[in-house]
Amino acid sequence: MKDLIVPQLSIIMIVLNEEQRIERALKSAQWADEIVIIDAFSNDATVEICRRYTRNIVQYPWQGFSVQRQHSLQHAQHDWIFSLDADEEISEALRVEILSVIRGHAPKAGYRVPRKTRYLNRWIEHSGWYPDYQLRLFQKTKAILQARSVHEGFAVDGQTADLSGVLYHYSYDSLAEHMEKINRYTSLEVPEKLQQLGGKRIRWHHLLFNPLSRFWRMFISRRGYKDGFQGFLLAAMASLYTQMLYAKMWEMQRQESRA
Repeated sequence: MKDLIVPQLSIIMIVLNEEQRIERALKSAQWADEIVIIDAFSNDATVEICRRYTRNIVQYPWQGFSVQRQHSLQHAQHDWIFSLDADEEISEALRVEILSVIRGHAPKAGYRVPRKTRYLNRWIEHSGWYPDYQLRLFQKTKAILQARSVHEGFAVDGQTADLSGVLYHYSYDSLAEHMEKINRYTSLEVPEKLQQLGGKRIRWHHLLFNPLSRFWRMFISRRGYKDGFQGFLLAAMASLYTQMLYAKMWEMQRQESRA
């Protein structure tokens, strides 16, 4: 009788200057068969902290989220992958469920997990942020990288299913941090968004009505008001994100027309 082969799991992470929050993520991942860190030459204590939990640390210059994700997948040694960010934490219930799935009979190609976000010291239960299902667990041979400037991730060639164990997400501790990320992400997203428009011009009404629609959808339609003042701020910041994105798109179109 052949020896039973137990499937093994690689947890992959891409990092850059994450000393303030990465240890919580690493502690929640230390049960895995390996942790693979792709570091973009952090200049803080990130690598030193990672060395307490894994020897699999590889450094590449930052080339964008998608390229770093591809590096992490290439360096993973095992059949199953879980993609974890530095500001996340795998709950005990999710850990148990992951192990059950990968050792079970006839598993799917990939699994989505519900992500619960903490924003300004409050767990968000509505606003379209929970359950924020993310495809994070998948078979390496069936993985497909979805390359985008922002909001990149993985898809799979095959069937998927949803898990119930929660992935905790510790997002923003301050409005200043949130504002900084809005500015950075909108700048990254502009070229891709303009390409999707196919040459259509940005008009004033895009900057007025699209942000208002985003606010209404989050705060009213998705019951963000039940998340208290943080729910209002989330909707307001999402509206600002949309307005900044379209304003920067208009600015780029204007610059290109003058060139």
